[in-house]
Amino acid sequence: LSFSTEGALFYFYTDSALNFPHGPHFTALFYTTGLGAATFIGVTVGFISGAELFKNWSYRAILRVTIVLRAFTQLALVPVLTRLTHSLGVPDSLWVLFIMTCDSAVFAWRWIPKQVMGAHLTPQGMEATMLGLIAGTFNMAMILNSYFGGFVLDYLGVKPTGTKADAEMFDELWKVQVIAALAPCAMLFFLPALIPNKVQTEALISQRPDSATYGSLFYRILRPLFPSN
Repeated sequence: LSFSTEGALFYFYTDSALNFPHGPHFTALFYTTGLGAATFIGVTVGFISGAELFKNWSYRAILRVTIVLRAFTQLALVPVLTRLTHSLGVPDSLWVLFIMTCDSAVFAWRWIPKQVMGAHLTPQGMEATMLGLIAGTFNMAMILNSYFGGFVLDYLGVKPTGTKADAEMFDELWKVQVIAALAPCAMLFFLPALIPNKVQTEALISQRPDSATYGSLFYRILRPLFPSN
C-alpha cells in the first residue's frame, strides 16, 4: 500500500527560479546522477548490512521495523517540501541525498527477506511459475502505486507543469508526502495474518512441499468435495 509522488517531486526539485523562486533548483544532472548514486549506495549498504543485522529476526519483525523506519525516512522530506530547510539555511541537496540514501537502505533491508520468504513458499517443481507470479504482482503494484499517487496529487490540486503556476501548487505537496509516508503503516495491522512468524532459515512449507494450497482456508473448504486430495 503506497503512493508515488515522483511526478510532482520532479518539478519541485528541478523547476527554475522563475517558475519556483524558493525551490531547490536542482540541475537535471544532479537529479538523475546525484540522486541515482545516493539510491545505489543506499541499496548496496542495505543489502550488505541487512544480511547480518536481521539474520535471526522473524519476517514479521523485519517488516514491522522497516515499515516504520521507511515512514520516518519519507516524512523526513517534509521539511524540504515546506521549505523549512531553506528558511534554516540547510542545503537542500545534502538533505535530500542523505534521506535518499537512508530510504534506499531501509528498502533493501526488507527486500531480501521478502525474496527469501517467496523462495521458501515455492512448491517443488513450480519455481518458474512462482517467479513469474512474483514479478507480475510486483509490476502490478508499481502501476497501482502510480495510479494512487496520481489520484491523491490530483485531488489535492498538485498538478505542476513546469510553469509559474507551480509555486502555488507546491503548497499542498507536503500533505501528499505525509499521506504517502503513512499509508504503508496500515499494513502493520495485517502482518500477523499475512506474514509467518519464522526466521529466514526456517522452512515455511512443512507438509506437502509440492502444494501451495495445502492447509489453507480454500483447501479446507474444498476438501470435502474432493476427498482423494
